[in-house]
Amino acid sequence: MDIKDKFMFATKITLCVPLRSLWLKIIALVLVYSYSYGQNSIRDQIDREREGNFDDVKTYEKARKFIRMDSNYYLGHMLEGAYLFYRANDELGFNKASIPLQKALAKIEHDYDRELRTRSNNYGVYSAVYRYHSDYGLITYFLGRCYQNVEKQDKAMEVLRHIRDRNFQIEFNSDSYNTMAWIYHRNRVYTSKNFPFLKNSVNENVAVANKMLDSAIWKLRNDFPMNNGLFDPNMLNRQYLSTFHYKAMIHDYLLDIDSANYYYDLLIQNQAYSSNNYAEFKLAMGEFQEADMFFQEAEQREQSPEKTTKEYYYMRGTLATYRGHPEVADTLLNKVLIEQGSTPGYGWHCIGLARAQHYEGLTAESQERTNKAARFQELHIGTTWGQEQYNLAVASLNYINQLQFKKEYWFEHDEWYFWLNPLNWYRWIKYSLEIRHHKMVLASLVAENPERAQVIYSVFSPENLITFDEVWSVIDGFGNEYFIDLYKQRLQTDKRPRVKKYFRYFLGKLYLAEGKEKEAIQYFNQVLNDPDREDSYQTLLLARTYEGLAEATGGSQREAYTQKMYELFPQLVPFSNLTAQFQLQVEGETSEVADDIISDLKKSNIDFSGNQKSPLVTLSFKKSGEAMDVSYRVETATHILQRGVLRVEANEQENAGKVLAYRLFGINKTTIGNMPIKPRPVAEKAKNVVSAINSMSHQGNL
Repeated sequence: MDIKDKFMFATKITLCVPLRSLWLKIIALVLVYSYSYGQNSIRDQIDREREGNFDDVKTYEKARKFIRMDSNYYLGHMLEGAYLFYRANDELGFNKASIPLQKALAKIEHDYDRELRTRSNNYGVYSAVYRYHSDYGLITYFLGRCYQNVEKQDKAMEVLRHIRDRNFQIEFNSDSYNTMAWIYHRNRVYTSKNFPFLKNSVNENVAVANKMLDSAIWKLRNDFPMNNGLFDPNMLNRQYLSTFHYKAMIHDYLLDIDSANYYYDLLIQNQAYSSNNYAEFKLAMGEFQEADMFFQEAEQREQSPEKTTKEYYYMRGTLATYRGHPEVADTLLNKVLIEQGSTPGYGWHCIGLARAQHYEGLTAESQERTNKAARFQELHIGTTWGQEQYNLAVASLNYINQLQFKKEYWFEHDEWYFWLNPLNWYRWIKYSLEIRHHKMVLASLVAENPERAQVIYSVFSPENLITFDEVWSVIDGFGNEYFIDLYKQRLQTDKRPRVKKYFRYFLGKLYLAEGKEKEAIQYFNQVLNDPDREDSYQTLLLARTYEGLAEATGGSQREAYTQKMYELFPQLVPFSNLTAQFQLQVEGETSEVADDIISDLKKSNIDFSGNQKSPLVTLSFKKSGEAMDVSYRVETATHILQRGVLRVEANEQENAGKVLAYRLFGINKTTIGNMPIKPRPVAEKAKNVVSAINSMSHQGNL
């Protein structure tokens, strides 16, 4: 074979290899094109069929169908996650929803990363990527909320960084910097030990939250040239309102009244304010009537299908109690609990109902509700209310209920031979130990609370979820001199004029605890002379002020102040250190049963030897089959204070006098102590007394 033949042979070999490779590439391209064409065709079909509500079961069916059609397309996973998100009621539900949402996020970032990073002032260019920007915002919103709702705050922040780092010219359905600010503020009491992104103090975390909001404003300004002409100018300007919403929230928390007012005014002018947040601002300002009005407006404006904590129900219950109508709070919160069931917010509403029942004088019912709240695993969804505030509210109710259990036992057993009964000694020791235990728990929670000065000692704050009465129970007995100095300073520096009467009330109580009645009376009288005293929302405060004046005085003054307390808030009197004076009048004939009821009534802590200025109690008895109807009326010379009919069944006569005693104070008791109103045989009583004595002896208490 000569050189020419060798060359021609070699040339043939050389030409055949690239020809074969080329054909393989062509075939591969055809296959890829065919697959891509088919895939795009499927995805186009999916896009056309996507419409529907996220919380509709048909959406879930569509999502599963889309995943079967193309499991690599993000849309089916997004719809599945969104549906599960709206269905979630607990930690398990939100964790379940996060799984398809994580897949959706990974797939949209993998397939459409270039589109997600596209920024343009050209309508044609931007409209081509708009849908991916919008869907990305939905995915990250739902996924971030899932993580927040189950307290995976570090993962929620990671999702927000994904949004921030893509530098969208408009963040549809998401809000990176504002939501970062929210997470910092919501978790302000924690440190980097809990979540690595946090700082190590409340002040630092709140400062970072404010910086995040400043970054949000900077980004809006920076993106304006890109968006100008592409979007409606009004829409671009309204983007700032979301940031102003969070600015108002943080300045409200800090009690920067002027700054909070500035941002709320901007929001109100643009009809972009949160009725609930503005109501809490008004509450912190001591403007209770306005707060109540905006809480009711928040309920009317509620449109979100999300299962968030409905703060306005809880707060309206507290305001009803301030007005001296805990029964209104009871009715409201009972209705809410029946309607909502064990969904997020159930625990908070249990606490609100327990508080209402406490002020109604229904201590056993209140404690039962408090126990339910303590056992419930609350998810604090869509709120800055956290587990620390929840624990404090439960501990506060545990403590004031134990105080009330002890006081009501004293009220029911005001016999001269009280201390001759060993059972009463046992009760006294038991209640004292329970009170001390719960006081220590409460004190421990407050001592560990890094924002106690900002939130609790300020009495009213957007983040203080216990009443001013409970705030007093927190500080009572812990450093009177310290708190006297603190509230005197607040009288000088606090910018909330309507709150200062509460500081004066606290000063009166503190001086009274110090045994300085003269100074206490001075501050109590300043409360009574406040211009707001005619405001119905000051009823609880005025009743407590009259209680303080009664404790600081004696004789006829003490009796007069006690009567004023009774007229304002009668349910408080049996659980105070005061004894109400009445005149007693029995109309018509009585029977042996009626005489026993009257005798039992007189054993309660009520003084029926009052003078003509004391309210008149009128009783009449009427037999009704086996039962006895007791008609009662409490009146002064000018108006009727209490009236009603107590039906005493034949098997409930033993405690009828005690039940009637409570009725004179507007308390509809269904239990005496911790027990239902039912008779017990004498032998059983004796057995219980012996058991109690043996128990005390065994524990070394006798």
